[in-house]
Amino acid sequence: HNRSYERKQWYQRRVRGNNKIGQCVDTLGKRRANDTVSHYRCLPKREPGYTNQVWMYSKRYEIISLENCLDASVPDPNDKSYKRVSLWPCHGLGGNQKWHYSATQQVIHSESQLCLSVGDPGKPKLFLDKCDGSAHQMFTFTNIYSQDDFDF
Repeated sequence: HNRSYERKQWYQRRVRGNNKIGQCVDTLGKRRANDTVSHYRCLPKREPGYTNQVWMYSKRYEIISLENCLDASVPDPNDKSYKRVSLWPCHGLGGNQKWHYSATQQVIHSESQLCLSVGDPGKPKLFLDKCDGSAHQMFTFTNIYSQDDFDF
């Protein structure tokens, strides 16, 4: 398939946690397959590390950092009840890489129907958990050019 055509349909956004938390989804500079995705304080544009918080939301409902997608197929080896969120090369097939942004500001993993969740700031990892509407599961997708919030 034609990746250059697909790229034109991507929306560049930051995935910002609820303002009460003040955390953004962040690669922490990790770019390899199966690297864990974390959260970190939201950085201003010119601060080093800002690009680790730039994501694209595709028309295929993928959340993408460079050529890697947010993926939730590998169970967390430390806690089998939560699914670990990691980077994985985008395959375009949906499933473990398909996410929906709900009207309640939750990022829902389509395959499991679990919500993207922010853990304790002292343990900066993202995980999937039962959707409960808490502030730890609320995110906004922010336009990185104007910083205006978008509704999906």
